[in-house]
Amino acid sequence: MSAWQTIDSAPRDGTEIILRKGDRVTAGAWIEWSKSHPEHHSTTGEYLGEVEYDSGAHWASWDGGFCEDDEPTHWMPLPAPPTE
Repeated sequence: MSAWQTIDSAPRDGTEIILRKGDRVTAGAWIEWSKSHPEHHSTTGEYLGEVEYDSGAHWASWDGGFCEDDEPTHWMPLPAPPTE
């Protein structure tokens, strides 16, 4: 199994990995999101494009243990799945 690495070297492409901070260990990934809505001219109704109203990125764990305000410090890849 791999050794713990600092979080700054972790993949930020959505790859699921093992996350750690202190004695807390769980699986998670770097997530990015962008929310937008269509904007139309108020009098003509002409479509003007998408307006972004929320976006961001942070480490997230599937058990809710890590979030934007409490990020992990270390990571390692998930082990290979069982062959049987």
